[in-house]
Amino acid sequence: MVVDLSHPTGRENRCFDPIYENFGFGHTLYVRLARELRRRGIESATADVYLGLATVPDQAAVLTGEFTPQTDTLLQRGVQPAFCHSLESPLVAKKFYHFMARYAGRFRHNFQFRGSAERLRGTSTTIHTLYFPMETRVPLPVYPWRQRERLVLVNGNKRALSNPGNPKAVVRTVGRQIRFRLWALFDPWLRSRELYVDRIFAIQYFSQQPGFALYGPGWDQRIPGFGVETKTAARSAYRGLIPPGARPKREVISRFKFVLCFENCVFPGYVTEKVFDCFLAGSVPVYWGAPDITDYIPRETFIDYRELGSFGELDRFLRNLTEPEGLRYVQAAREFLSSAAYEKFYVDTIVREMSDLAEMILAQ
Repeated sequence: MVVDLSHPTGRENRCFDPIYENFGFGHTLYVRLARELRRRGIESATADVYLGLATVPDQAAVLTGEFTPQTDTLLQRGVQPAFCHSLESPLVAKKFYHFMARYAGRFRHNFQFRGSAERLRGTSTTIHTLYFPMETRVPLPVYPWRQRERLVLVNGNKRALSNPGNPKAVVRTVGRQIRFRLWALFDPWLRSRELYVDRIFAIQYFSQQPGFALYGPGWDQRIPGFGVETKTAARSAYRGLIPPGARPKREVISRFKFVLCFENCVFPGYVTEKVFDCFLAGSVPVYWGAPDITDYIPRETFIDYRELGSFGELDRFLRNLTEPEGLRYVQAAREFLSSAAYEKFYVDTIVREMSDLAEMILAQ
């Protein structure tokens, strides 16, 4: 099985290293998939390793993350197009979503968020609803409610340019933005509601309230499109970085009663690790993202920001929420984690499904 990823760990077989098993954001999928395939007698390799082999195996299939510079080369060399998947939203993987039928439709199986199905229906692929793969269902011990701080937001300042002093990087960034805006004129997916901006508005509001904390990279830099007062607000609430990995993040948010849990955008089925990290930490998520969220998690496990509609109303709601009411959310989330309904988000479920399909494809 060839794993074709654009992520830095998708080279030199690094994505199969057990060090990433509890790293978060889907890395567990590739570690456990390689382990399960090996148990079944199937070896795995990243695209660069496979393409560097002097002698290739008689049968090979590829699992690709969206598309990479190696994808076409692999298919041209006869590697079977087994699986395509994306863990990103349309506003991050713009090119992939815009040309999804072209890139993903050539694979036998697609694991994509629910909203993607309409764009793949005219292809010959088999569509599987993607449930974001989580590495555990075991929550942390519940931190005492009265000892917790009030509200936290854990996200990066993604609007900060990675190379603000590099003219070429700035030109490339501007060029991409112009191209994407032209695509968005004709593609409603690329006009999905971007919630990153709403996170910044939340920082502006809650930085003026007691008990609010902000974690993540880049908040010591400017926020393009916003004035100096926004940067000042972010700095006043900023607590710094969290060590990499899922558990350190959960340990931080477990010390807070509530977590601002806004996805990157509004898109059907786009439910990521953010809400499950809250459940596993024992904190109450204030959720905004997938419009069909209650098809995936029970209504009693989270606070639906859409029902409040403003940060002022949310502020009042949180202030008036009693300890027994808050802990009811926590208990409902814990019951969900131990239920059959959570099973489809548990990474071993998708690993088994992909492994069964891989065995059939490679046996043909």
